[in-house]
Amino acid sequence: MTPLWPFKKKAVAEEQSPAPISYDRNDDSAAKILSDTAHTDSQDYKAAMAALSNPHLEAPTEQTSTVPEKEYVQSNDGYWYLKKADGSFEPETYVKNEDGTYRPYSEN
Repeated sequence: MTPLWPFKKKAVAEEQSPAPISYDRNDDSAAKILSDTAHTDSQDYKAAMAALSNPHLEAPTEQTSTVPEKEYVQSNDGYWYLKKADGSFEPETYVKNEDGTYRPYSEN
């Protein structure tokens, strides 16, 4: 004999659909609300518009980035390796060009 199911079936309440909303196309209340500009006469509104139209902050200055320069270290094998921030090295080897820049050895 199979054991009885230990959980009881929950009763689900049937949801009632919301009452339909009807709109009148000839209703002028929306047009009245949209055409109302009484809020523009408020002193707070005028002060806010003045503050937004005349910003008091200066233009942002050029920020100096603290991006560390890449550090290449020459090895005993004649190649250069890129040193990471934690002190370890990238596995890719680099060759130093005549102008002082570095390029990966794989591009030869």
